Amino acid sequence: MKVLEAIAYGILGLLAAGVVAILACVVNPDIGVGINDLLKPADEEEVKVDTSKKYYVEVPDWDYIYGKKTEKVDVAETENASSGIGDMITGAVNGLSDAINQLEATDVQNMAEKDVTVEDVANAADAVVNAITGKGGKGISVSVETESNKLTDSSEDVKTDEEDASAYAPGIPAGKSGYASFEPDIVELTDEGLARQAINSTDYGQLGNEYDFSTEFYPYYHMLNDTGKKLYRQIYANTLNLNTTFRPIEQVNMKTMQMILMSVVFDHPELFWLDTTFYQEFDYQGAAIKLRLSYYDRINNIPAANQEFQSAVDQIVAGASGLADNYEKELYVHDLLADKLTYKHNPLDQSAYSAIVGNNTVCAGYAKAFQYIMQRLGVPTYLCAGSAGELHAWNIIKLGDNYYNVDCTWDDQDPTVYDYFNLSDRDNYMHTRMFNSVYLPACEEGMFIAAAE
Repeated sequence: MKVLEAIAYGILGLLAAGVVAILACVVNPDIGVGINDLLKPADEEEVKVDTSKKYYVEVPDWDYIYGKKTEKVDVAETENASSGIGDMITGAVNGLSDAINQLEATDVQNMAEKDVTVEDVANAADAVVNAITGKGGKGISVSVETESNKLTDSSEDVKTDEEDASAYAPGIPAGKSGYASFEPDIVELTDEGLARQAINSTDYGQLGNEYDFSTEFYPYYHMLNDTGKKLYRQIYANTLNLNTTFRPIEQVNMKTMQMILMSVVFDHPELFWLDTTFYQEFDYQGAAIKLRLSYYDRINNIPAANQEFQSAVDQIVAGASGLADNYEKELYVHDLLADKLTYKHNPLDQSAYSAIVGNNTVCAGYAKAFQYIMQRLGVPTYLCAGSAGELHAWNIIKLGDNYYNVDCTWDDQDPTVYDYFNLSDRDNYMHTRMFNSVYLPACEEGMFIAAAE
């Protein structure tokens, strides 16, 4: 028992040292290089463990519950916080897995009450998080992976063999996650005179006060506060009127401006000429004072292209309009896109235009085309952006009172499959929501037409 106690106290000592190291790294990042070398285990002291049994410390996201809004927060501030001290804390706590392996490798019989267990280590880690962030006590848990039980969360009830056998496990198409993130070009103006010149060189353009957007069809708009909504309407109106340069009616920081522009793009796939991977912001003292949007130069005549785009959508809508219900309409559009499209990169592949007028696109084109067609059919459908091994886009659709995940890209196989058609969040576990998509409605139920067939 003395050996076990020594290990336990050593682990707790490492936790305390980890806190000091984290704080030191915040002050001077170069310290982290030396700490990394110190933490490398010596080969001759390696503890032999059972490789069929691995332990992990799982740390929940402090600010989000997947797919649900826990409290009203500023998305930009949350992203900054999560990329700073939160990442360091998560890394430090995840490093405890080695200590847990050592603890579990020690065969102890008839443990006394004072002996330290794996759960004690997790509780100590949670205390460290709480001391630094005030956000402990949120379920840091120890997970175990064995040959028969892959990464089972200890906080959940153990599943029976029958439940494991019935778990939904669709295939994963390789190389079909081609969503591109925003890449703003920031022009930093440090001189007040240059900043004033930039402001005076353009006007507000279109304010968009005449526009209103329903909650059911435009969820990203309603995630914003009043200031964000003003800028959203202004960006929408100027894009609709093909005005590329304008002065923001409200001054916000750069991260907030990027989030607002992202909200416009996510809500409006019909603005296909807006190059969502690039735009320019003029920054003075941390505030966006001028915007310059980028339109695809491959589209020479936007009005003519828009007419062609809407005509193609009209034909698809006409083909689906006479179907019995929204489910049949959804299935029709899903299958049409799978039959029509080939997954292939091209200069317009982040737009709905590439999927509706063209025949080649990536996940962004599939998702935006499906979103817009279903919107035109009167079915609330949203673009959802996140990760599926890499950045990826899919959809969330509302049928009746329930919401479902739909991934037309991954269902486009030969022949068409329905592995990712109308899944719950639980069954859509290969996808992880990101950005403000985490605030979209949760998908609690699923329907499996593939299983029925």
